Amino acid sequence: MGITRLLRRTLKAGIFLGLFTIAMVYGWTHYLTYPEQDKLQKTNTIICLAAGLKPDGSMGFYTHHRALTCVDLYKQGLAPQLAFTGGNSSHDAPATGQQMAQLAIDLGVPAAAIVIEDQSESTLQNALFTLNKLPNTAGVILVTDKFHLPRSLASFYWAGARDIQPYPSFVGSNTIQPRLTQITAVEALKIWVNLVRAQVYSLAGMLGIPDSQRIQILE
Repeated sequence: MGITRLLRRTLKAGIFLGLFTIAMVYGWTHYLTYPEQDKLQKTNTIICLAAGLKPDGSMGFYTHHRALTCVDLYKQGLAPQLAFTGGNSSHDAPATGQQMAQLAIDLGVPAAAIVIEDQSESTLQNALFTLNKLPNTAGVILVTDKFHLPRSLASFYWAGARDIQPYPSFVGSNTIQPRLTQITAVEALKIWVNLVRAQVYSLAGMLGIPDSQRIQILE
């Protein structure tokens, strides 16, 4: 009887946390505001997070829009450097980081101003791998969609970035309305998955497990 009661309480707690997290994601996606572009401060690097590829291996809607947003910020003179981050382990195509960088070059951004991170398979890896490539991790503009920004901010802060200015690449459009419920639920789940992964990664480091092995925890 004691075990049954414990399981029920655990289930109720899980349901409560799940619904609470979904409500938070929905709230910050629709109601949290960020500074307008003209309010952003000039900084060191604009970081662009990828959002996956289409079945044919080309950039998906979110990835493409994030890259365009970052190019626009760069052309406004907000940072001298652009960093595109995102790997590709599921398509026979260039990594998302490489494809975004090529788009930026096609739009007139000098290749010398671009940093490419093309190995990451998660937001936590985005953060770790990208910051390792930057000469200065203090002072970045972080660009992704509104539903993804809080988790991305937490991930990059955890990885060591400071003075982060969040900027949403997507404010609102009927294009994603049919998928909002799915997006919210998936993002809510990923928040908890990220939290567990980050804790296990840190614990593995305390136990002396080499980074080359424990980095797989963050995939």
